[in-house]
Amino acid sequence: MAYTGSHPMPTIRLSANAVTCSIPRSTVPTPPVRTAVTGWTRQASKRNRDFLQSVQYSGLTGRGYALTLTVRDCPASPEEWHTLRRAFFKRMERLGMLRAHWVIEMQRRKVPHLHVAIYFPDKPCPGPGHVISHWLEVAGGPYGALFHSQRCDSIHSPLGWSKYLAKHAARSVHHYQRDRSNMPPTWSTSGRLWGHLGDWPTLPDVI
Repeated sequence: MAYTGSHPMPTIRLSANAVTCSIPRSTVPTPPVRTAVTGWTRQASKRNRDFLQSVQYSGLTGRGYALTLTVRDCPASPEEWHTLRRAFFKRMERLGMLRAHWVIEMQRRKVPHLHVAIYFPDKPCPGPGHVISHWLEVAGGPYGALFHSQRCDSIHSPLGWSKYLAKHAARSVHHYQRDRSNMPPTWSTSGRLWGHLGDWPTLPDVI
């Protein structure tokens, strides 16, 4: 029987790694208004979550790492920070990177850091120290990045991926690392706060 009620119809969404249910506030979609990105929003957090939950783990070929990359000194602007991020991923592409997902969050001391899930071919595959060394080469001199302040863990099983998924899909705008009050004081905008590169195996949603 077709739904004929006057209220928006609840929607159940099935993805590769989750089931969600929502009730739209209106039956008439409102197109989003493009504005400067000034920090995490509910919409950005939801889009990141939806992407991560759609990933089909069985298709994640190669060897994966979960990275946390930090700097000691805050870049003066979001443009400087994103130039740093792009320079790092250019280096990863030259190493043979298959795919990467990245998230930018803020520390309590109002300095950004980068979380990354990155995959390389099984052979040849750079070691964790080699990957971190490239971050130090682009972020060490100008921003004081130090080796002992970086982290690189292997993603070598469904458990490894589920840990990354749980951490970065579950966080909302209320988490302190996504709180706008932790934005660097010299930044009026933040720029894009998450994204993905390369070939990610995803399953379409079932509504």
